[in-house]
Amino acid sequence: MKRSDVLIVGGGPSGLCLAARLAESGIHVRVLEKKEEIGSNIVCAGIIGKEVFDDFGLNKDSALGELQAVRLISPFGTSVLYRHPKAFAYVVDRGTFDRNLAKEAMEKGAVIELDTKAEDVRISEDGVKISARTGDGETRSYSSRLAVVASGIDYGLHKKIGLGTPKEYMNGAQMEIEADIDRSATIFVGRDVAPGGFAWMVPSGRKRFRVGMLTRSDPKTHLSQLMKTAFPDLSAEAAMAGIKVKVIAQGLFSRTFGERILAVGEAAGQVKTTTGGGVAFGLLGADIAAGVIRRSFAKNDFTARALSGYENAWKTAVQREIVLGRMARRMCSRLSDLQMERIFHLAQTDGVIPIIREKGDFDWHGDLILALVKRLSFMNVFRGFSADSAPADFS
Repeated sequence: MKRSDVLIVGGGPSGLCLAARLAESGIHVRVLEKKEEIGSNIVCAGIIGKEVFDDFGLNKDSALGELQAVRLISPFGTSVLYRHPKAFAYVVDRGTFDRNLAKEAMEKGAVIELDTKAEDVRISEDGVKISARTGDGETRSYSSRLAVVASGIDYGLHKKIGLGTPKEYMNGAQMEIEADIDRSATIFVGRDVAPGGFAWMVPSGRKRFRVGMLTRSDPKTHLSQLMKTAFPDLSAEAAMAGIKVKVIAQGLFSRTFGERILAVGEAAGQVKTTTGGGVAFGLLGADIAAGVIRRSFAKNDFTARALSGYENAWKTAVQREIVLGRMARRMCSRLSDLQMERIFHLAQTDGVIPIIREKGDFDWHGDLILALVKRLSFMNVFRGFSADSAPADFS
């Protein structure tokens, strides 16, 4: 039996950030990560807002470049270039980004065990016991005073301990290619391109691009079709090779805490419902969790009542964003390609770009969504919907 003050299940950004925060406070933390290497096999566009690095004091050596402009392509090929007044995000190497977080956590005293998958959890008045299996089949037992589930989209432990699970899922797919073209970051929309979502092409180095999409269903097939359209010289086999897929949680979870337990990051639904990105909200959730856990250790109180402040705090911070983002994505998914084309023409002629420039924030989309809905409702693009009809309590 390996003993710790806190066990964290999952070595992604939120789990590692939380481990560092707790370890620097003198709390003995152990992280159980099922992968053999931190940061491997990640499906992510790798675009992280510049403010995230500043707000959380993150190492910037994972940055491959900056983003200041994005080109949007309509279902009919209409192009709109948006250029922000200044660079708003970094394109990062997610492997390096995650490994930097792991290095910081270990330097502050956290222990990370790789190739170790948590399979069962038991909670009692005395503490938490977790049973895990290593890659070579060995079963290991762990105990702690408190546990944190940061397992991303693996919700196996949630059902055992009564934590909430997603109301809805989207599907992500991505591949990385080499191409001798000159193209800025590009977003593609359309029912045939990415039903219910959008696709992207992001420069990730010299002559390298990440091409991916967020969609309701069959992301691999739709991404393959996009690849053959964007790169007509690509063979059908090459268009399918190297595509990685991922399920992405959408919407607020009903419960992210309990007796001696918390969930953070994607495991708590702390995901931007507009883009599917989970790094910024996950790090914020980890920061909030660290404060609540430190207070619990100070009072030696790990009851659900003592930990309930965590859910109140993180939902106060991002609930509005999650609800409005989900609403906006659903509205856009109902638009026909002709309606979407009309929005592109309005963006060229009717003052939509100035609204984006004024209200746009890479991680916080609520104010921009409401401003755009108000403008587009006035132009009869969203008939029957106005900004005033958004949920008053965002619940």
